[in-house]
Amino acid sequence: MSERPTVLFYEPNDFRFYGAAQVLLWLMQHVKAVRPVFVAPGDGVLTQRVRAAGIETVVVPLPAAWRRLDKVRGTAGRVGRAVLSPVAASHSLDLARLMRRTGAGGIYANSTRAALYAGPAAKLAGIPMWWALRRERAPGAGERVAYALSDRVLCTAEAVRRRLGSPEKAVTILDAIPSDRLEAAASKTTLRKTLGWPEDALVVGNVASLAPRKRHDLFITMAERLAGQYPQARFLIRGDRAEGVPASFEAQLRRQAQPLIASDRLAILGWVESLSEVYAAMDVFCFPSDNEGFGLVAVEAMFMGLPVVRTDIAGGEDMIVEGENGYLVPAGDLDALCDRVARLLADPALAARMGAAGQRIARERFSADRMAAEVETLMLARMARPTQRP
Repeated sequence: MSERPTVLFYEPNDFRFYGAAQVLLWLMQHVKAVRPVFVAPGDGVLTQRVRAAGIETVVVPLPAAWRRLDKVRGTAGRVGRAVLSPVAASHSLDLARLMRRTGAGGIYANSTRAALYAGPAAKLAGIPMWWALRRERAPGAGERVAYALSDRVLCTAEAVRRRLGSPEKAVTILDAIPSDRLEAAASKTTLRKTLGWPEDALVVGNVASLAPRKRHDLFITMAERLAGQYPQARFLIRGDRAEGVPASFEAQLRRQAQPLIASDRLAILGWVESLSEVYAAMDVFCFPSDNEGFGLVAVEAMFMGLPVVRTDIAGGEDMIVEGENGYLVPAGDLDALCDRVARLLADPALAARMGAAGQRIARERFSADRMAAEVETLMLARMARPTQRP
């Protein structure tokens, strides 16, 4: 049997372990026909997790001044990066040397920033770059450059591909989760007992980091409206404050939710050991975020047999069949959000049917094995074509 071709998987944001980083790790764990090598500029939390998973890792350093700028947004960040642009060029040269030294057949860039570093390196080394695009927004200068440098653009949702303009190089490959990520048979009552909620409560839940774009404020307002109409209803938020979000934001959410918390109708949880038990405690999953690349937590909810009410932003149309496994609502539309959640609270049998349908869809469409196979198919087809290395 011939040796598997080496593919580099590159993520410059190694100091955070966020949703896209988790999907990248799952992708590397599930590819079978290529040998993954993870590349990052530092030994941050993502690099450590990848190494702990048994995947070969290589650190190609970026100077400390440039890495600090990676965390700076706005004009200050843009000016700083312009001043230090020769540093970025040097990093791309180092990546190109790594490509030649390892005999890599290609490189997977896990973000637009990754593509801007890896793209020039791939051109120098004469190998293809596959760019993962995870945001539904109009292409800016960075996206246009990344597109020009890419062999293919792997969009995480159909809406992301459309927003890019649906060019020939773009293909939609949906994010997914491993089959053993969650325990579908987890106890429905364990967390309810911990919270002191009755076993027959109707629990509407949300799992998302505490950040403005996740719209927990809208979730809490929905809970305020529905709590009086449905005495059995309880509302659950599981999420830690996202990196870079001030503590004052979380404090504001807790102040908004305090009347419901005090009356034992709503709970905000931080870290919980068993995520499966969090989902299992719910009857309805509600995801009112107004900006996502996909919204993988909604797929997790589907795997756990929950009906999903979520916004019709990127990922929504890919996972929700309207009226079959959940509902899509416009971003920011409180009335629509309340209406769809109320339908499911008023009809537990409907909620159960939708949850079962969603579980079937999740198992069929959103497995990490499927995601990895689709990515590998693109990679192998491209690497089979001859390339000329400078």
